[in-house]
Amino acid sequence: MAVRAIFVGINKHRDPAIPELGGARRDAMTLWALFTDTVDGMTARLLVDDRATHTEVSQAILGTLSTAQEDDVIVISFAGHGSPDGSLVLFDTDVADLAGTALSMTALAEAFKSTKARAVLCILDCCFSGQAPARVLETAARPRNAFALAGIYGEGRILLAACAASEAAWEQPGTGHGLLTYATIEALSRGEGASVSFPEIAGEIIRLARVEAERIGVTQTPVFLGTVQGGLTFPVLKRGDNFVAAFPAFSIHEMSGSFAEFAAYGFPEDIVGQWTADFPSGLNALQLKAVNEHGVLDGKSLLVVAPTSSGKTLIGEVAAIQAVTAGKKAAFLLPYRALVNEKFEDFSQRYGPAGLRVVRCSGDAADGVGPVLTGRYDLGFFTYETFLNLALGSPRLLNQLGLVVLDEGQFITDPNRGITVELIFALLVRARQRGVWPQLVVLSAVIGKLNNFDRWLDLPLLTSRERPVPLIEGVLDRRGTFQFVDVDGATKSEAMLPAHQIVQRRDKPSSQDVIVPLAKQLVAKGEKLLVFRNMRGPAQGCARYLSKELGLGPATTVIEALPTRDLTGASQDLRGCLAGGTAFHNTNLLRAEREAIEKGYLLISASN
Repeated sequence: MAVRAIFVGINKHRDPAIPELGGARRDAMTLWALFTDTVDGMTARLLVDDRATHTEVSQAILGTLSTAQEDDVIVISFAGHGSPDGSLVLFDTDVADLAGTALSMTALAEAFKSTKARAVLCILDCCFSGQAPARVLETAARPRNAFALAGIYGEGRILLAACAASEAAWEQPGTGHGLLTYATIEALSRGEGASVSFPEIAGEIIRLARVEAERIGVTQTPVFLGTVQGGLTFPVLKRGDNFVAAFPAFSIHEMSGSFAEFAAYGFPEDIVGQWTADFPSGLNALQLKAVNEHGVLDGKSLLVVAPTSSGKTLIGEVAAIQAVTAGKKAAFLLPYRALVNEKFEDFSQRYGPAGLRVVRCSGDAADGVGPVLTGRYDLGFFTYETFLNLALGSPRLLNQLGLVVLDEGQFITDPNRGITVELIFALLVRARQRGVWPQLVVLSAVIGKLNNFDRWLDLPLLTSRERPVPLIEGVLDRRGTFQFVDVDGATKSEAMLPAHQIVQRRDKPSSQDVIVPLAKQLVAKGEKLLVFRNMRGPAQGCARYLSKELGLGPATTVIEALPTRDLTGASQDLRGCLAGGTAFHNTNLLRAEREAIEKGYLLISASN
């Protein structure tokens, strides 16, 4: 007897209209590894993602069935999307031409009927009707039908289908298996004897899938059809060399801080090289604690409370690359559009060349909402509000995430934005009840009292008050005296401006009286200056009067990068400010204008 097998799993598709899956590739790889590690002499083909084209899959499945001999046993597994008309959606399937580019169940049924093989086991972890997050391709032109799997089963032909005709085939949250594949692996791997046999094992597969479906809050009942005279027996599946090679286990227990160590744990070498160049001193003490003591690279969640510039962001960054390397998706949640844009640009430059797909969603019209909703990304950057809206509107978003990094977690105490942060956390906590449990890394500046914040989120706490770059906070009064708390905690004061430079510039005293002489003094010393105002109007006004007072040259590079069409009143105001070497940044500006200012400021910062 010869055992011949084809394992197909497709997460990613060429057609951007086809949503990406999280576990189909893993399904196929796991079954291939377990069967080939266990069944002596098995001939097997593994076709995943871009290798699973219409031509390759058709030739592999139909060709194997047509050339089978009378004593052969054929194993076929498919994990991916099904279509409403009863076809298997392949890597190069075109939604506009399903009939010509998908593998129809009719063709598969004909091959099953005509094959000479003694027995055929077909595992279909897809569905032909269901809901958007499930393994079904939903098309506007075709309603969701209950497709009948006629002709795929009979004597000598065993069919394991993921669900009943009117149900959906679901994936475990994150990058877990499809429920049918998970149940099949569990049942075939933990048999009580040396072997497992169909149809006896079918009941256990159905039970395990139903229990897991109930755990995540859905209904899915696999279907077992067909018979084999004398039964179909396999050895209990074992993990061997092929499984270890396909799924290497990297448990990161202790690191010294050098980024060179990351390569030994499966991190891509080009990314490790980029980290080494960007952070030549390696991981700092805070980051090492997150890795060595809190297991952030082993998928464990964490709340980090530390000062600005302490290196918190890199903790989330290395965790995100670990998640993506493991086939998961990572989301960074940030309070401001400017931060989303900045991180998007940074990560695109750092990780884009390594093949990672970076998107941003900040509420602007040109955002990557489409790729996010179809799962066609690796690293996503979101404003708090945009993430909350998308997560509430699309269960697929949370289901596919392996990691959520919420930066600036102290915003939960903000009178205006805090409710949004709290709702995001509540959404993530509630999702755990249905089995959606992405790793959560919360990064926060130092706040007074946690008030059981960490306990509510069920997160271990890593705290530090060490600030590598000292921050001096103080108040400058109208006499030119700067009162501040130094790095040792002592209250001090010093004369920063001559009192005669602070003069009333308008009909009544204003902040302008102090800002202008202070800005002149700092700019004369070659310092960079950011002025924060709490409203858009005063921010623009401040940029206007500073452009007139400072006597700086025009910001030519930024001016040349500005758009020239569909300009607003704020656009004209910005150009006037830039002519005098200043700029403002608020939501009155077009996105392209904000990006030009951000890049211009970063360029100046880098040059200094």
